[in-house]
Amino acid sequence: MQMEQAERLYHKYFAAVYSVCFLYMKNQADACDMVQETFLRLLQRNFTWQDEEKAKAWLIVTASNCCKSQLRKSWRKKQVAFDAALHDKGKEESDNLLLRMVEELEEKYRLPVYLHYFEGYRGAEIARMLHVNDSTVRSRLAKARKILRLALEADERTERKKKEQDEEPGECPEENMRKAW
Repeated sequence: MQMEQAERLYHKYFAAVYSVCFLYMKNQADACDMVQETFLRLLQRNFTWQDEEKAKAWLIVTASNCCKSQLRKSWRKKQVAFDAALHDKGKEESDNLLLRMVEELEEKYRLPVYLHYFEGYRGAEIARMLHVNDSTVRSRLAKARKILRLALEADERTERKKKEQDEEPGECPEENMRKAW
């Protein structure tokens, strides 16, 4: 692959590849490593595409496979919860509630939801990319929507209760002082 073509693909699809990697790896450093691995694989192979959408699909599938491979390694399983704490800190800084909720979905729901709603792929395209049936993708999307809807409703109820508690008038400090006298 020519370096300028790879560089153009990198600039055009970096955000999509990084998002897929972050969904799997749950922290910035590992996600960046997997992005680097994905584009390294692109450079090592001699691919040519007439359609850039096929290049994007290849990059997303390759990123997904790199992440899955990395997560299967035994040393990752023994890692302490330090990375999870860093990821939680990053979540607090993020202002996109829905994306945070998607990140918390089970792995089998996370990538189809991201590809469909954030990248705009249709179910059949996602099925080909993930090597599953089209009906499997549709059912995973439906199940993920249900999970997200329930989580959003629970979050709304919690916010409403918190707001109601904040609005309840407390006793006036002056009246408390008078009672004490």
